[in-house]
Amino acid sequence: MNTKGCSYHLQRCRVPVLYKYLLKQGIVPFIAGSLLFTFILLMDRIFQLFDLLIGKEIGLIQVVMIFVYSFPFIIALTVPMGVLVATIATYGRMSGDSEFLALRSLGITPLRLMSPFLSISLLIAIGMSLFNIYVLPEANYQLKNRLVKISRLRPTLRLQQGRFNEISRGYTIWADSINHATSGLKGVKIYEELSGESPRVIYARSGDMYVAGDSLTLLLRDGEFHRFDPAHPTNYRILKFTTHSVSIPLGGRKGGSVMRSAREMNLRQLLQHASGSRSKREKWRYLLEAHKKFSIPVASIVFVILGVPLGMWIRQGGLGNGLTLSFIMFMVYYIMLVGGEEICERGNLYPSLSMWTPNIILGLLGIFLFYKVINGK
Repeated sequence: MNTKGCSYHLQRCRVPVLYKYLLKQGIVPFIAGSLLFTFILLMDRIFQLFDLLIGKEIGLIQVVMIFVYSFPFIIALTVPMGVLVATIATYGRMSGDSEFLALRSLGITPLRLMSPFLSISLLIAIGMSLFNIYVLPEANYQLKNRLVKISRLRPTLRLQQGRFNEISRGYTIWADSINHATSGLKGVKIYEELSGESPRVIYARSGDMYVAGDSLTLLLRDGEFHRFDPAHPTNYRILKFTTHSVSIPLGGRKGGSVMRSAREMNLRQLLQHASGSRSKREKWRYLLEAHKKFSIPVASIVFVILGVPLGMWIRQGGLGNGLTLSFIMFMVYYIMLVGGEEICERGNLYPSLSMWTPNIILGLLGIFLFYKVINGK
């Protein structure tokens, strides 16, 4: 009796069931990993929001909207992390329970076992790329708009008392105490260093800060000016005043509107600005952000290629091992990503290389480990 055809048909019937089984095993680790890493990355933002709500008396609606617009940036990072957690947890558990050994005895190759996660990661990469192109830039822009509106109402929010705060190019301010609810300052010291002029220091007992148009205005009371010339130290002048107004131009605005930076632009806007850039560094800054919109989503596919052999190698699945190993691998990926971005910002590495090198390195590492695992070396 010829059983070859029966075995073939039996295998074909089992494969769709196996794919469903693998994907079902990965759902819980994916959701749990994504939520946990989202919570970790949001912790810093949550403390800032509580400070805005309680310490600086910003309204609840404003705080909620800041939280909502901060969320997409976190999601763009945590979804690939969730894929890595799900991959390591699922394939690690199956390897530890010798399920892969049984499946390979049925003629199902490791590459075929990887295919369902690869297919899902491809769909996630496409979806997250569209998310990064259309949703993320607009969310970043709305967040920037919201923060600018709050800063216009409460311009002292970004200042820290008892520290030097650079509020604009050429202006550094110190305040012994700050009332963020009224934008009032006490014990004010301002260091002013403008091109073409000798430095000036302004001392004031108190003052108020507010935004008028595109300028930040400080209304100072009971103080004095100290102006000195570094080239002629003996030429030192002191002038006292009862009230004095200092107007500081604010950058990043044009005609009262908030200008979009590279992080707030969609793909079409980035490419338009890159083609119209006059300097290499400016052009690379836009191209860097354009490549980032695709390189981070594609990391989902790379993490599957890396996660499957890692899971088979450790032979210990479960959510805990998946989270731990995923966190370590993602930190390696993120360090390479940030490092490449920094090198590109300095004009020493092409944007394409800086954004895609982490994927290439981890992808090659995953292929190497996969070869080692399936060959038993």
